[in-house]
Amino acid sequence: MNMQPTPQIRLSLGTKLGYAVGNVGLQMLIAAMSFLLMIFYTDVALVPPAVAGAALLVGKVWDTINDPLFGWLTDRTRSRHGRHRVYLIYGALPLAVVAAAVWMVPPGLSPWAAFVWIAVTYTLFDTVMTLVQLPYQAMAANMTQDYDERTSLTAFASMGALLGFFAGSVFMPLLVRAAPDARTGYALAGACFGLAAGVAVAVVAWRVREPATTSHTPATPTTEAAAPGWASVRSTLLATLRNRPFVMLVSAAGLVRLGLTLVQASLAYFVIYQLQGDKGDLPRFMGILLAVVGISLFVWKRVVDRWEKNLAYILGLVFCCAGLVALYWVGPGQQALVTGILVVVGIGMGAHWIVPFAMVPDTIDHGHMQAGERQTGMYYGLYGLVDKLARTLATVLVAGMLELTGYVPNVAQSAQALQGITTMTGLLPALCLVLAIPLLLAYPITRARHADLVRSVGAPATAEAVSTTAVAAMAATPARQSEHTTRPAWMPSRTLPSGGHDFAHSR
Repeated sequence: MNMQPTPQIRLSLGTKLGYAVGNVGLQMLIAAMSFLLMIFYTDVALVPPAVAGAALLVGKVWDTINDPLFGWLTDRTRSRHGRHRVYLIYGALPLAVVAAAVWMVPPGLSPWAAFVWIAVTYTLFDTVMTLVQLPYQAMAANMTQDYDERTSLTAFASMGALLGFFAGSVFMPLLVRAAPDARTGYALAGACFGLAAGVAVAVVAWRVREPATTSHTPATPTTEAAAPGWASVRSTLLATLRNRPFVMLVSAAGLVRLGLTLVQASLAYFVIYQLQGDKGDLPRFMGILLAVVGISLFVWKRVVDRWEKNLAYILGLVFCCAGLVALYWVGPGQQALVTGILVVVGIGMGAHWIVPFAMVPDTIDHGHMQAGERQTGMYYGLYGLVDKLARTLATVLVAGMLELTGYVPNVAQSAQALQGITTMTGLLPALCLVLAIPLLLAYPITRARHADLVRSVGAPATAEAVSTTAVAAMAATPARQSEHTTRPAWMPSRTLPSGGHDFAHSR
């Protein structure tokens, strides 16, 4: 079996910085679309909210196929450029083009034509984004297996993501306001952001190299891996879904992503209509929020170094929930109060920016031990799928709420519409975060348990050095005994009718 672990190497500062550059470009696009895409469609392109929401949903239906499929594909990619890096090399330019096209809705389209335009451009963008972002994220899991070094790499990547988020949420409104009209401003800003994202991805492909053990290790010659086509995808997908810590983490992170995207998609409406500010206030509030997130990253890094990762994540969610509930009660003109609330929310958001991305590689190590094969791409494919589904569901929910409550763009809103906006900005996001906490409390991988896990995965790698005769003898050993030798002490077992234990089917 292909169970050679990536060495627990220390990564250089240049490698960490080079990797972080990619997140600047990718998160720039994500932030711009999370904060401004819906209000661009409704208030600038004048597309009905229900039409825009339905068109975006088309891309996410395709996501249910392309994320797991592309994850499986990257796990089986072999090239002279590496397993994941090759997608960054050839995906940088297409990403720049399709990212710009999203913001170029032609004027005067009928609702049906607008639906088709948005569905096609956004689906193309989402496809290329998956082909680039998924391998980019998967590289981090293979660069080192050191528990704390992964947190350090994630901290650098999170800082890059923060800079990208700042650019997407703050600079885009400023660029739009500097243009002769909003439609032209969004088109030019989208082109600039697409170009910047493509360059950032190219920098990662240039500066970061994958370890040889992950780039050129032959594919696992198991029955599942040898299965053709969709049978292989299905077997890999099922093996990933049997990883209980991963399922718990991705479920919790999906709920958090849903809640935070509700805030992002609603905030522009909240500032303009509930707070009765103007569009120039949005960049200022975004700057405050992201500045607090950036400062808090250094604090959360120290917290994670001393606490278990799941407990640090929960603490951040508590801060976020407190701020979001308070946001629901803000009235017109209370800008100072909103500033204070955003400080509290930003402190909590800092945990989400660093902790879950440091936890995913640990769950991949668990899956490696469990299945005997390291399926990095499939894990990040599923994680990305849940993340993007949560983002799109949040956008659709906001669009649906606007439609149901009688929202009319660019005029004072009714009390019913304002109630919908404040609910989507405060209470509903807080509820999503609260629902994630029990999953994180039950998350089983701790620092000590991860050390046991790495030792368990590493033991069979040593055995690969013996003769093929010895390997065959090991394969002939009853599965129950073999799995007993590699099972970490923290994994529960299931008692068989014979009185033995079935470690293969323990979860």
